[in-house]
Amino acid sequence: MTVADPTTGVVTFGPSRAGIVRIWAGSLTAAVLRRPSPPGPRHSAGTRQVVLVLAVTEIVVAFLFSSMLPPMVRPLHAALELLLILGGLGMVAALVRHPHEVGEEYVILRTAFLGDVTLPRSAVRSASPVVRTVPGRGPRPVPGEPGAVACSVESALNVAVHLDPPVLLDLGPAGPVEAATVYVSVDSPPALAEALRRVVPPRTA
Repeated sequence: MTVADPTTGVVTFGPSRAGIVRIWAGSLTAAVLRRPSPPGPRHSAGTRQVVLVLAVTEIVVAFLFSSMLPPMVRPLHAALELLLILGGLGMVAALVRHPHEVGEEYVILRTAFLGDVTLPRSAVRSASPVVRTVPGRGPRPVPGEPGAVACSVESALNVAVHLDPPVLLDLGPAGPVEAATVYVSVDSPPALAEALRRVVPPRTA
């Protein structure tokens, strides 16, 4: 995707439930086959850790609980537990395999399955660490800050991406926002800042 207009960005909202299942299943399959993960600053470490711990705990609980069930019920219970565990692992794999992307023409701030924000690279000036909490998930406006948008899986945000000139983002039912700041979750804020310094937009005549 290429964003030609330096004052306009693109907001992609999350897919349907079937689309989310495909993303999770495809990401988990790629992880099992040890395919290389796409490069880029990763995000949502907190969510990944929590879901991974829950998935591992569920494996132990499933075996213990299964031993207390009647034999005829155990296959159904095992199938349900397997789906639950694979769903958790698929979510973790999706977050790992859909990092943020910094290119010469655009910067894509990803959530893996809740929607993305694509910004013109020429409008992205810098990224700085912050400590913010914005209710909700995916691309959304920031309450009390008219010129800001948040894009994350978590409500906790730790990086502010600064835009100049501001970028017009259409948030669907929430309406358009002329964003000067986009708040995101990044595992390593210095990694995103370094990527922005390393990959500069091409000069225009």
